[in-house]
Amino acid sequence: MLKMNFNIATHQTIITSLIIITSFLTGCIGGTDSDNDGFNDGSDNCIDTYNPLQEDYDYDGKGDLCDLDDDGDKVNDDDDLYPFNSQESTDSDKDGVGDNEDAFPNNPLEVSDNDGDGVGDNVDQFPNDVYEWEDSDNDGLGNNADDDDDGDGFNDSVDQFDLTPMSLLNQTGPFNVGTKDVTFTSPRGHELTVQIWYPTMDLEGEKVVYDKTFGGSAFDDATPDCTETRPVTVYSHGFPSIRWGSSFLMSNLASHGFISIAPDHPHMSIWDIDIDYFHEAILAMPSDVKDSYNWLSGKSQETSPFEDCINPAEGYAVIGQSTGGYNSMMLAGAEILLTDLEERCTNGDEIICKIKDEWLLNYGGEYINFQDERIWGVVLLSPWNGSILDDGISQVDKPVFILSGNMDETTTIIEVNKTANSLGNSLINYAILNNSGHYAFAPIGCAAYGCDGLLDIDISTSFANESVTIFLAQLLNWPSSENYSMPEYNFVNWEI
Repeated sequence: MLKMNFNIATHQTIITSLIIITSFLTGCIGGTDSDNDGFNDGSDNCIDTYNPLQEDYDYDGKGDLCDLDDDGDKVNDDDDLYPFNSQESTDSDKDGVGDNEDAFPNNPLEVSDNDGDGVGDNVDQFPNDVYEWEDSDNDGLGNNADDDDDGDGFNDSVDQFDLTPMSLLNQTGPFNVGTKDVTFTSPRGHELTVQIWYPTMDLEGEKVVYDKTFGGSAFDDATPDCTETRPVTVYSHGFPSIRWGSSFLMSNLASHGFISIAPDHPHMSIWDIDIDYFHEAILAMPSDVKDSYNWLSGKSQETSPFEDCINPAEGYAVIGQSTGGYNSMMLAGAEILLTDLEERCTNGDEIICKIKDEWLLNYGGEYINFQDERIWGVVLLSPWNGSILDDGISQVDKPVFILSGNMDETTTIIEVNKTANSLGNSLINYAILNNSGHYAFAPIGCAAYGCDGLLDIDISTSFANESVTIFLAQLLNWPSSENYSMPEYNFVNWEI
């Protein structure tokens, strides 16, 4: 006896051949063939679809070309990764093996998970304990049970970064720093370019060159480290300047765990300065900062490189240099009285007249207020009071730190002292650097205009890094931050 072995594919081929022969014979007798595929409608498994091969994988009487579920597993082909395999329809770990066949459907590395905690044994530090999988400080106690995960002596409940040992505030922080520039359209329809500085786990990378113009120390386009929630600062540049004008400070803060974001203020940056738009731009600056923080908040709550990086409800500290100082004070509660603008306009100040008209046209009211209650701290670097902020500065109700220079010819020490006096009890620290000018905290200004004969820029920027980090850490009540005093050097006079 002749034994025949054939598989399903062979069987399918034989069945198809018989159907074709039968249809051909039937066609010779006559009948309707709606799709002109050689099969009369009475025997065609897809009456309105041209399918001369009559393939029907699941033998349900519907041809594959018109069957929405070819393998009959009750999962439509559009949603079925394996439309011709009734035993498979999904591949959760995208390893090319269907979930039913895959021993570890959620693990693309195909490693075991002995305790079933969802962490593969290859990375699980406690492979037999369902309640533990990581021991950050390698003390033998899993993070879930350990009250001091990083072993720095501070309880996790008070430790700002409970997975990273506490570092000295007067030195560069423990994190490597990455940076990105992103452009987005704000709800106002303004196109904003922002620079973001952040901690990264990347050990190496290409150093950034901002706008192909100015070199920095951060790794360009590095991967953000969002394993811990980060505090936020938003930087506002001067007029004219650029979002990375004080990048040294943003990088240092990122090395201590901050995320810092800075927008280019349209028509106020070195690339697009236009004095004809000053009256509009000066009133739009606060919204630029708010929109930047809102953008970062949104990214932290969706799938993005910054997912879970920040808690939007915790707010931010605002840092402003020169005109950005005016903006920072406005965001912190300073007000401009319309009567003051009208008086100066009457005295012939054309720009003030334009600001007044812009306010009445697009905002309205007896005073201008752009306060953002989410702000918890303010740093003013050689701040300009806008020449329109007078008694309204006294409305600032957030803790403020001022750094300025006694040789500043743009925002003179007389002007800064007036601002300091108006801040009243909100001013916590005020430092004046001797023989220091307007760009002591904006190195791009020294590169563009020169700072010859003034305090070395490396000295002033190093001082700003140290003092600002201490100020912000103390506002956030970081462990041991109360043990730090503001740095004393022979080139600085502390007014407060």
